[in-house]
Amino acid sequence: MHTKRRLTEAERAERRAQDRELAIRAVAQLRTSAGWQAWLRVRARTGLRRYSVGNQLLIALQDPAATRVAGFRAWLALGYCVRKGESSRIRIWARCEPSKKKLQAWRDAGAIASERPRPFYRLEAVFDRAQVEPLPPPATPCPLDPPIAPITGETLAWAMPELERFAAEIDVSVERIPMAPGVDGLYGPNERHTAINSAMAINQQVAALVHELGHALVRIDHQDDDPELDYATEELVAESVAYTVCGFLGLNTAANSVPYLAVWSEATAEDAFERIAGLIDRLARRVEDALDPRGVTLGEPASTSVSA
Repeated sequence: MHTKRRLTEAERAERRAQDRELAIRAVAQLRTSAGWQAWLRVRARTGLRRYSVGNQLLIALQDPAATRVAGFRAWLALGYCVRKGESSRIRIWARCEPSKKKLQAWRDAGAIASERPRPFYRLEAVFDRAQVEPLPPPATPCPLDPPIAPITGETLAWAMPELERFAAEIDVSVERIPMAPGVDGLYGPNERHTAINSAMAINQQVAALVHELGHALVRIDHQDDDPELDYATEELVAESVAYTVCGFLGLNTAANSVPYLAVWSEATAEDAFERIAGLIDRLARRVEDALDPRGVTLGEPASTSVSA
């Protein structure tokens, strides 16, 4: 029977140093326009939004083309198997609970609440969907992609009332009226009022409303806490929220969003990127949860992904 060799203390210290260096590099990449867009592409992909910002940055650094990642057992639960011969090229932070041995020792010592062994995090290997294949029948693999929604279509008509309901919950009124060509929508922070161009296709209206809701959420939830959020940075936040939420809906707005994001990211100070990444993720999750209140997409069991 093969027994895994225990690492020496020096080897553990070296591994911890390498793990910290990987995390530092992931954050450093975020401070460039290209790195910012790489993170947003990862954040917008189905199956990756549920990871923490830290893990999203790690995925974007190690494999910018990744579309969905999970651990070996998590893929099995989804109805897929990692191909023979594949090796992981991505590591992310995973929550690890205290071992049964440590918990028993704590109980034997009196089970003092303040001394209970705590969960910890370590980098664990995960595999991208390009490395897996469906399990044979009778397994029923879960679908991995949302239906593709064309920008000029009406397939997202169901999302409009859900977004309007969310707007009402944050005390923002929504009006759909004909507007000049080239104007998708407007948000008036003083009136808490959003106008959307009704002359556009329904899917375009959905994208525009998500963008304006991004502005509203920034103004309502964050502006007072961060007066340094200037106009350029607020635009970057709003469009980043729209880009990622639209990706969650299966609506690819890259043709419009990426040039827009490039302009505003160039006008944003480098030290702002790390500061606002968490904000964008938090605001996008609020909108996504309003559209998918269960927090589970595409039939995926909530417990199948290694996430932190």
